[in-house]
Amino acid sequence: SVNDTLMRRLLRLAEKQLGPAPCPYAWLVFGSEGRMEQALITDQDNALVYEIGGEANAAYFADLARVVVDHLLAAGFPPCPGGYMATNWCKPLDEWLDLMSSWVTSPTPEGLMMVGIFFDFRAVAGSLSIEPMQQVILDAAGNQIFMAHVARQGLGFRPPLNMFRRIQAEDGMVDLKKGGIAPIVASGRVFGIKAGTRARPTRNRFEAAIGAGLISEDLGTTVIETYRFLLQLRLTEQLEVLRRGGEPGNKILLKGLTSLEHRHLKDAFGVIRELQERVGTAFQVSLLG
Repeated sequence: SVNDTLMRRLLRLAEKQLGPAPCPYAWLVFGSEGRMEQALITDQDNALVYEIGGEANAAYFADLARVVVDHLLAAGFPPCPGGYMATNWCKPLDEWLDLMSSWVTSPTPEGLMMVGIFFDFRAVAGSLSIEPMQQVILDAAGNQIFMAHVARQGLGFRPPLNMFRRIQAEDGMVDLKKGGIAPIVASGRVFGIKAGTRARPTRNRFEAAIGAGLISEDLGTTVIETYRFLLQLRLTEQLEVLRRGGEPGNKILLKGLTSLEHRHLKDAFGVIRELQERVGTAFQVSLLG
């Protein structure tokens, strides 16, 4: 909520500096901000879509994107390492629709990576309706090959459990994002698309999947609680690192956990394995070869 308010304020300041926008636009955010799941570590994941193309409009909105992104940098939001910011992703609506449609109809590795980023979009400012972009996602649910590819992409995140169901640590550390949070987010995204929900938060996507009969209520609610546990564990660790004057990250020291936390973490990774098995079956990932 704080970040959304800041974004709207910066856009008002930018319009005051540059003059009124020549046509309706929408400022989009992606990733954890798009899902409203930001924590202490966050960078910029944003884009800009405007109603009508043309050189004059393109120039204005390029300036708008530059001003806002620069202000976000000044406010402490680092640039996205992958360059997914409005300074690079500023297009008229028709170009956005063509691009998103191509990701669905011709699922390439690069396009699927874009889906994993941009299909979490939501508008935080501007008067332009992004319903046509939302409709592309809703229509994608009927494309079985595309859905299988999206599901398989999410299965690339594996929980760090060995064959004996013991947690595998690297240098004594476990990456909660790669091993736990990311696979749940990816599974929630593909289930959310199939369920036809417009919701972006992972919890709401799983609730929609339960309602649509895509996942059992028992597994769905367990995944939601598992996700809550992983987020809380990560946030607790990040706050402790900050108190020690360190730089917060996504890794935790396995030996630093209590026996109860260790057991819950192992159970959480087991739930994710079960979830991924359900994803693979539900979207017939094996047919892709």
